[in-house]
Amino acid sequence: MSRVIIKIITVVLKLSRMPVSKVITVVESIVTKMTGNTNFITPNPPLATITTQKDELSVAAAEAENGNRVQKAAVKVKLRTLLLSMETLRAYVQTTANNDSDTAEEVALSSGMDIKKMNPRGKRVFSVINTSIPGQVKTYCALVDKATAYDFEFTATPDDENSYVSAGVKSSATRVVSDLTNGTEYFFRWCSISKDGRSAWSDPISTYVL
Repeated sequence: MSRVIIKIITVVLKLSRMPVSKVITVVESIVTKMTGNTNFITPNPPLATITTQKDELSVAAAEAENGNRVQKAAVKVKLRTLLLSMETLRAYVQTTANNDSDTAEEVALSSGMDIKKMNPRGKRVFSVINTSIPGQVKTYCALVDKATAYDFEFTATPDDENSYVSAGVKSSATRVVSDLTNGTEYFFRWCSISKDGRSAWSDPISTYVL
């Protein structure tokens, strides 16, 4: 039996690494490209919300330029609010794009966001995507030679090693995790199992659950 490899794209933003002025510019560009874009009928959060939060950040940054400590602290609050909303929007774009693997890359890029490139051989990499069901995600990990099973774990508090919950040990390298809390960032990791035992856990990756 031939093995079917599903191409799953991962949308990235990297806004947290940018200065505030760059964040504002990038967000403006994304809103412009998504406005009226038929690939994204019901953006979550609404683009109007993103625009309001971006404008509030812009005002706060201007006031803090020669302002006091309180005004500078306000910038951090406004920035965090916008980044959280943009992460939710990133997850929405990723889920929407992955509804059709044939057009996933084109649809994702039309939002003005970037995508994480596959490795040169096109092997499947560890991915977590939201499904069309609220509170549900699907995970995909790399296929490991001689592996007989795969174990997936998840948590909302990655600093607590004991908080990880198993999504079940199965022969499949994919797993559906349901009943998660909407709007919460979850961290996922996986390991392979063979006759020689378990591999080390992968580095965790995270996504905001819609």
